[in-house]
Amino acid sequence: MLEQRFESLKDSMVGGANNLLDFWEKYDLEPEGNAFYGVVDANLKQQVDGKKLLVLGSRLVWTFSAAYRVLGNEKYKALAKKAYDYFLTYYIDKDFGGAYWELNADGSVNDSKKRTYGEAFAIYGLSEYYRVFGDQKALDAAISIYQCLEKYVYDTENKGYFEILERGWKYDAVGQGSKINPHEAACKTMNTHLHLLEAYTSLYRVWKDDGLKNKLREHIDVMIDKIIDHNIWHYKMFFDRSWNSIIPNVSYGHDIEGSWLILEAAEVLGDKEVLEYVEPISKKMAEAVFSEGWHRKGGIVTELDSNGPSERRTWWEQAEGIVGFFNAWELTGEDKYLGGVDKILSLIDMEFVDHVHGGWYANPISDKSNTDRVDGWICPYHNTRMYLEIIERIRKIEKTQIL
Repeated sequence: MLEQRFESLKDSMVGGANNLLDFWEKYDLEPEGNAFYGVVDANLKQQVDGKKLLVLGSRLVWTFSAAYRVLGNEKYKALAKKAYDYFLTYYIDKDFGGAYWELNADGSVNDSKKRTYGEAFAIYGLSEYYRVFGDQKALDAAISIYQCLEKYVYDTENKGYFEILERGWKYDAVGQGSKINPHEAACKTMNTHLHLLEAYTSLYRVWKDDGLKNKLREHIDVMIDKIIDHNIWHYKMFFDRSWNSIIPNVSYGHDIEGSWLILEAAEVLGDKEVLEYVEPISKKMAEAVFSEGWHRKGGIVTELDSNGPSERRTWWEQAEGIVGFFNAWELTGEDKYLGGVDKILSLIDMEFVDHVHGGWYANPISDKSNTDRVDGWICPYHNTRMYLEIIERIRKIEKTQIL
């Protein structure tokens, strides 16, 4: 019964991934075929003057590289190369190192700041490209960004990494706020550290450097010791330089995403003691979200603040909920987590997948929101990764059963 269930789930994941990526090829690839639009609006109109955020540029490199690795479609290989060539040509700061935060539509620089969140995704995308295609320039670029982060962004006194630096890597405690960090006093955030964790994991997977290994181990410790609240098994979100938490809010999407990313980091690190320490933490974080994080209309709710659970639920929390709960089932064998996967998949099909044009909406269809279909933050990353992760995990289960 479970074998048939997984075979059906795997087939649906393959179909979903192809449909999603077809949307991005059709609507986001520019006519000359060598670059991607930075913005496609709610009416599927490409904005020829739309800015191109580093987050989107790096996630496109990751997405099509990973898609080719898992699905083997030559089309994704070609799209990965287009995204990668554009990335190396325009996003990399050849004078100071690192990557620019935002480009204009023509590839010129609009915002040259070094935002650690974006640098993390640059490492993530470039590492995956090297993993799939073996291009040494991709690995060299990823290593160079990692070295810049360690030289300029790492807090040698308190550990962790600062949020924002100037182009030349000068740090100023004033002005650390941003769209994803509304607190000027927060020079460190959970969100940035979570994605640095996945970036360093991705880089260590392909570059077994001892220094990076030590940093990845330290980063796991920081996530556990500084960022996870061991009283409630949620991540704290915003911190001052000494790791004092600024607000008590909870981000359910990041919690369930982080529950499996921290386990993945421990697995790639290859340290048995670390893995044994992380596994129960991963379970507890997943259970906390499963117990508390459901939206009243289904799916994972965005956030909890002093007023209670948010009314919002967006595409990315649902995608991470699928992977996080499947991971929790693998760790515990508890059927309730597979039930959670089924519930979210039904919601995604009803509320987020565009069954006419392809792709996903960022917000539920019933919300009738007029949201861009593509922009600097609405990328084919969380949902593509959901599809690919479940495909790979089921393949691994099938292989184990055969053996």
